[in-house]
Amino acid sequence: MSGATDRSKAPAAISRGSFAWHRLGAIAYILWGLWHFQVVAGLWNLGGGLAEPAGIGLRLQQGAFHILFFALCASLVGAWLNWRNSRAGYWINLLTIGWTEVGLFWLFMLPGSFPCLPSGWVGPFLWVLAVIATTLGLRWRPTTA
Repeated sequence: MSGATDRSKAPAAISRGSFAWHRLGAIAYILWGLWHFQVVAGLWNLGGGLAEPAGIGLRLQQGAFHILFFALCASLVGAWLNWRNSRAGYWINLLTIGWTEVGLFWLFMLPGSFPCLPSGWVGPFLWVLAVIATTLGLRWRPTTA
C-alpha cells in the first residue's frame, strides 16, 4: 500500500458518505429564512411610515408579505424536509428560494441598485451554500420521499 490512500483511515467527518451535507444545507435554508424575517420587518416598517396617496407604502408592505412567504417556506421546509434529506424538500426549496434569488439578481444586482457589502450578499451566499450542501446530501446519502 505504499503511496496509495486508504479511505478507511480518513476521518469520518470528511469522508464524503458520512458527513450530513443535507443538514448543513437545512441549516443554511433556515438561516436564509431567519435573515429574511428582518428584511420583512424593515420593508413593512418603511412602507407603513410612508404617507402618500400613490400607494407606494402599501406596495412595499405587499412585497414584505411576499418575502415573508418565502422566508417561512425556506425555514419550515429546511427544518422539516431538508433536515431529513427529503427529495421533495430539496426541490421545493431549490425552486422557490432559487426563484427569489434569481429575481433579486436580475432586478436589483445586475442594474447595480443593491448594496454590495456586507448585508446585500448574505441571502445569496446562504442560498448557494444550501443548494450545494443539499445537492451533496442527495448525492451521497440515502434520501426520503
